[in-house]
Amino acid sequence: MSTRNPTLAVAVLLVAAVTTGCGGAVTTASNTKASGVYAQIADLPKDQQRAKAQELAKKEGGTLSLYTSMTADIATPVASAFEKKYGIHVSVFRGNSETVLQRAMQEAQAGKAGADAVETNFLEMTALSDNGILADFNGTALDKVEPTGKFEHWTASRFNVFQPAWNTDLIKPGDEPHSWEDLALPKYKGRLTLEVSDSDWFENVTKYWLGHGKTQAEVDKLWKDIAANAKVAKGHTTMMQFLTAGQTPMEAMNYTYITDRAAAQGAPVTHLPKSGTSSIPAFGRPNGVGMIKDAMHPAAAWLFYDWLLTDGQKELVKLGLTPSTKVPGDKSLHGITLVPFDVEGLSKDNGSWDKKYDALLRGVASAGK
Repeated sequence: MSTRNPTLAVAVLLVAAVTTGCGGAVTTASNTKASGVYAQIADLPKDQQRAKAQELAKKEGGTLSLYTSMTADIATPVASAFEKKYGIHVSVFRGNSETVLQRAMQEAQAGKAGADAVETNFLEMTALSDNGILADFNGTALDKVEPTGKFEHWTASRFNVFQPAWNTDLIKPGDEPHSWEDLALPKYKGRLTLEVSDSDWFENVTKYWLGHGKTQAEVDKLWKDIAANAKVAKGHTTMMQFLTAGQTPMEAMNYTYITDRAAAQGAPVTHLPKSGTSSIPAFGRPNGVGMIKDAMHPAAAWLFYDWLLTDGQKELVKLGLTPSTKVPGDKSLHGITLVPFDVEGLSKDNGSWDKKYDALLRGVASAGK
């Protein structure tokens, strides 16, 4: 997610190079076919839109090109479930969120859209939206999404929820953290792992503390003490591997679905105390879905957008993810209290939080060694 990633930096430079004075959008060769299909669906009564999209998708050839940063174990069953529902073959390009953004931006500049739909992190979805690459969606699927999950030209499809995680063999009941502040306690010296690119978590915790009465000096002291307790690792999956193996006792943050998956596979890990209810405010970072404005298969893109916010939400729950709508049987947020995630602030940030987080971690040793 972080702009410290050189691929995203290249994409940002690409944006600057190809933007024009017309609202800052990337200059592309307009695909009147796509805009006409989107308009045809949007102009219908909402209860007729899905059927029309299905009809038009068949005429397009029954295929969809999806660009996503979902890991393969998520993207493959999601694509298969959509194919089973509509008989539309899904071609998946999978990469990290920065790679997805760069590829979509380069294709938009060339006027040759390779993707029909995109599903990736909030920052990259915002960049695509800001540069005029995404089309509007007005289907009834939006009705089930909370206002905090609706953005210009894209919609949250799922949330990656930040919470501490620990190895239950190494952190006994009663010794786990009960607040973000607890990560600074001396008893965690050398027992804590921080992820090197989670500057968005760093920003959200900082603003939460400042918004709940702490002074900047108090916040700075907390972060200094947390960093002094910690080692660093790259990647949430790698962190969980260390935690599962007992190489590290506790993670300052990880996505709850990664922790839950590891626990379901028998690993001695958790993000909840023995009571089953966490007192630590959880930040849910949105991943979203959007339709490419000049898509070669716009009706299929519309169907995927609609499906991912309806039946697709059930598939995400089966995979242990946190959906953006209320789904019967979803237990991903049990024992967790979500607080707002600062999408707007981070979307407008110029890299200052990356720099602050990098400075905090300077000199911190690597975990797993």
